[in-house]
Amino acid sequence: MPNDSLQFERAEFRDAAPARVTCSMCNQEIVQSYYELAGKTICSHCREKRDQALDGWGLGRFLRALIAGTVAGAAGTVVWYLVRLWTEYEIGIISIAIGFAVGKAVHWGSSGKGGWLYQLLAVFLTYSAIVATYTPLVLEGAGAGASQSAVMIVIAFFISYAIPFLMGFENIIGLLIIAFGLWEAWKFNKRVDAAMTGPYTITPAATPAPSPNV
Repeated sequence: MPNDSLQFERAEFRDAAPARVTCSMCNQEIVQSYYELAGKTICSHCREKRDQALDGWGLGRFLRALIAGTVAGAAGTVVWYLVRLWTEYEIGIISIAIGFAVGKAVHWGSSGKGGWLYQLLAVFLTYSAIVATYTPLVLEGAGAGASQSAVMIVIAFFISYAIPFLMGFENIIGLLIIAFGLWEAWKFNKRVDAAMTGPYTITPAATPAPSPNV
């Protein structure tokens, strides 16, 4: 008679179903081989695209980072100016948000290359986005009124670069707020030389042997 009582002396294991491996860049399932980059799994196709994007200095990559960062900065300028117009306060979180948005846009445009060139670009675009909110104030102070011309706007814009420092010690908090935003843009584009390892082959799980009939 078979012994149906429970036993605790021997552990029995079953083969677990193989985990589904997906690429962290394109989110497609990997069925054959993959690579690892900074702890992330990427497929062979995305590895080739990444290598091509990072190959050489890349004028096209720089222009894409410049355009993307400029668009993000322009959007931040509008938000910063409207909030300051409505509240008469400079809210620090907006400066940080601008730095983050510009830094991320430049990082995207550079295909994640990073480095001092893109760090300086992100910092410049972030500072430009912030000080551009002072341009209407400069025009108003100059008595431009409705007779604004393109030349006057450009001049007022360049004068705006010096406004945060011309306020002296009364603007220490404002300078700190700007510094936080610049730091956010700078660190987001830090170059990370992560080692690429692989390729690794995905081995299909072995088919379990059928249980013998009792």
